[in-house]
Amino acid sequence: MKENSIAGNNNIKGKILPEISFITTVYNEEKDITEFLESLMNGTHLPGEIIIVDGGSVDLTFNKILDFFNIEISEDKDGEYNNEQAGVEESSGVQPDVKDIRAIIRSPGRSTGDNNTGNEGYINIRIIRKKGANISQGRNEAIKNSSGSIICASDAGCILDRSWLFEISRFYDDNSYNVVGGISLPYCRNFLQKCLAVCIMPSKEEISEKKYMPSSRNISFRKKVWVEAGGYPESMDYGEDMKFNFNVKNMGYTIKFNPDAVVYWKMRENPVQISRQFFRYAKGDAAGRMYPHRHLIRFIAFLLILAIIFSAFYLNRWILLALIPLFIIYTFKPYKRLARLFSSKSTDSCSFCRKEKILSIFFIPFLLLQIDISKMCGYIYGLTRNIKKI
Repeated sequence: MKENSIAGNNNIKGKILPEISFITTVYNEEKDITEFLESLMNGTHLPGEIIIVDGGSVDLTFNKILDFFNIEISEDKDGEYNNEQAGVEESSGVQPDVKDIRAIIRSPGRSTGDNNTGNEGYINIRIIRKKGANISQGRNEAIKNSSGSIICASDAGCILDRSWLFEISRFYDDNSYNVVGGISLPYCRNFLQKCLAVCIMPSKEEISEKKYMPSSRNISFRKKVWVEAGGYPESMDYGEDMKFNFNVKNMGYTIKFNPDAVVYWKMRENPVQISRQFFRYAKGDAAGRMYPHRHLIRFIAFLLILAIIFSAFYLNRWILLALIPLFIIYTFKPYKRLARLFSSKSTDSCSFCRKEKILSIFFIPFLLLQIDISKMCGYIYGLTRNIKKI
């Protein structure tokens, strides 16, 4: 992973791409938001516009965003909010549950009197606080208020590679490209995160471009595609990006895979977060009626394992040998990734130290089981919610 140095908040180092609008939506991301924004602003290329929608964070996320861009807000006697920042032009508007803060960051050498319209020396910043907005509503709100013809999106739980914005947007000179996605690589701080990365993160070699479906933590598209697809489905708070992909593909668009557009995704830190994550993903699959065959296979496999165990208990314990081929199939991909890690000399954040290698071999099957149980529970819950709606 490339190191990012901490840049001055208003020190523009990269080349600005005026036609690019970068959007993200956040909620209670005070732990990660500064590192995320630093990785964006330290890029070799920068968007002409940054739009952040906060869904009403109850922690310090909103204030940390303001601090990062050196935006100060004061409440006047009429109860409205004004921006006060040296060297930055701002305007503001406030509704009961919405704060809309705008600012302009100038590159060095630009005077305060310069017109920013279409000027590559400026980055327009817009921070919208919309209480109660889910992730789909937040993304749609950001894109609705964008001015660029190309939308690039990521999430606050990530760190962007320095060349990410260039790589995720570099194909649009060719009018045949309308949607581009990159690759997500894991970022780990502890043993559990390393094992989780092995369980869920495919390598570049495993990704088939024909079947490729990007997460919206690493995607770009022409704004017209978003319009034609009807935006992100606002009834969904999880799995909404996959549903958006399906809608885009159903309209006849092809999604281009660019493995050089790299986003480092921070793995969940503890078992509770992991269970909650995959419960929600599966609930989103059920709500969006996505990947039913995958979930059916999971349920059938689980029932088959139970049948083998009960048969061995009541009939003959040798029947348990039937679990061996199932175990091999079940753990094949994670162990293959693990073997690749063990044989490589990589020193990235997800490499195992010597003591962790043996432990990971025994731990990974239990982590896979936790993930699949969480998915089954989430999918059942999502199906029941669908039935109630009907």
